[in-house]
Parts: sequence; structure tokens; C-alpha cells
Amino acid sequence: MRYRRGASAERELIHELEARGFAVVRSAGSKKVDVVAGNGKLYLCIEVKSTRGKKVYLKAEDLEKLLSFSARFGCVPVVAVKFVGHGWRFFMGERIKERAGGGKTYPVGKGDPGVSLETIIGVQRDLEEVLRG
Repeated sequence: MRYRRGASAERELIHELEARGFAVVRSAGSKKVDVVAGNGKLYLCIEVKSTRGKKVYLKAEDLEKLLSFSARFGCVPVVAVKFVGHGWRFFMGERIKERAGGGKTYPVGKGDPGVSLETIIGVQRDLEEVLRG
């Protein structure tokens, strides 16, 4: 059941990105990252999670794979979490690691500082960016 929910969330995100002009590839079997997307200006490597709960736990190994692959590929590492019934939240890979401080898992919850898809793809600025700049 978890695999089906996760694969469904990946396909939903792919459709959202394609509707916004991105070329998207899904990596079945979750080798390094779940989804790679680009539009000629912005390139994203995305780890996709889905939960009915208030948080997911990202394995340290999965986060390291995402960060390592993204660095080699030259794209932005993103963790996308679909909170079933509440929508999507997007988290920058480096921020998850900095905030959590280490360990075997990294908790990512609805209340954590995430952003919208529009912010990730540069259509909208997040509040932190506005206040800084």
C-alpha cells in the first residue's frame, strides 16, 4: 500500500511539473532520486514522500543520496512531501540536514518551514527571502 501511495504521489507531482513547462523523468525503483525535472533554466532532483500523518522520517542514507546525486548532476535537491488531505510541502535538501543535525533519520513535518511548488520553481518568493532581500 505504501509503494502505491508513493508512486501515485510521484505521478501527481510529475503532472504538476509538466503543466508548468518542465521535462520530467521518474526513476522507478528509487535508485538515487525519485524525480528529475528541468526547464532549461532550473533543474531539480526530487525525493518524494507521502504520508497520512503529521510527519515523515527521511532516512539519512536517502538524504545523502539525494544531496550527492544533485551535486554531481548540477541540480537543486528537494524533498517533496504530500501530506494526504493537506497538500504538498517542499523542503530544500540542505536545510533538512542542517536543521536536523544528524542521526539515522530526519523528521520532516507539516509544521516545518517548507515552501510551495511555486516558490521552488521561482514563480513566487517565500517570506524568508522577501525579509532577507
